[in-house]
Amino acid sequence: MTRKGTMPSTVAAVEARAGAGLAAPAIVYFVLFWALPALAALYLSFTSYDLAGTPQWVGLENYRQMWANDEFWASVRVTLLYTVFAVGPTIVIALVVAVPLAKPGRLRAWLRGLVFIPAVMPLVGATVLWQVIYSTGGLADTLVGARPWLTDSGYAIWALLVMVIWKYVGLYVIIFVAGLQALPANVFEAAAIDGARALRTFFLVTVPLLRRTFTFVIVVAVTGAMQSFVPAYLLTKGGPVNATQVLPLYLYNNAFAYSRFGYASAIAIVLLVVLLIFAFTQFKLIRSDEE
Repeated sequence: MTRKGTMPSTVAAVEARAGAGLAAPAIVYFVLFWALPALAALYLSFTSYDLAGTPQWVGLENYRQMWANDEFWASVRVTLLYTVFAVGPTIVIALVVAVPLAKPGRLRAWLRGLVFIPAVMPLVGATVLWQVIYSTGGLADTLVGARPWLTDSGYAIWALLVMVIWKYVGLYVIIFVAGLQALPANVFEAAAIDGARALRTFFLVTVPLLRRTFTFVIVVAVTGAMQSFVPAYLLTKGGPVNATQVLPLYLYNNAFAYSRFGYASAIAIVLLVVLLIFAFTQFKLIRSDEE
């Protein structure tokens, strides 16, 4: 009796130790590279720190300076503009492209691969490619006519957005294709029997069924756009006249150009809180719809 009773508990203990061993690297990675840096940034956001000495506690002074700083709010406006026009058109284009590519066929599989190529390109490489495209006498000048693409505040933000849309639309095409292929076929058969046309079926059947996919794509796209740094840094350095200075670039400049690490940490904390609130709200809405 004793031997039989102890075997399940022994197996459970072995499985628990194996599970803990498998999870340990991920836990260590999370603690070392996410939790501890986040806590350090939170602490530094209440200090004045320039790397030359020890952090000096200043309380909420960094947050008060941020609230009163016109350059910060200009950066917020640029970030919101960038996010709206990077996310909205990218998702619409991706869905329009994904609908025909979701159908089976060898040619469509090849086309999906071609569409996905920009998404798998290294971001730095893609940005350098677009630097060449926007250069004087480059492809953009050849197709549209000579324009100050990256040196005029009226053009720079839109030139940046075109590059970002091109880079990420393929990623969302693949996600939408996966979502479309997972939809139940009998729903569309019923709509066809009822005489629903393709456009009506798309808006009344396809789009509502893709709700979860939409939420996932929106969360990924918005959080990615609000954290975007490399394109603005490499293409325009935030210029001209801060026209493309998104919040991550404003944070970087304060930290490494002006050595205001406490103030930069406060910006990072505000950005993190905004992203967490947005993601939590989106997933809360999905859960409420399911209930």
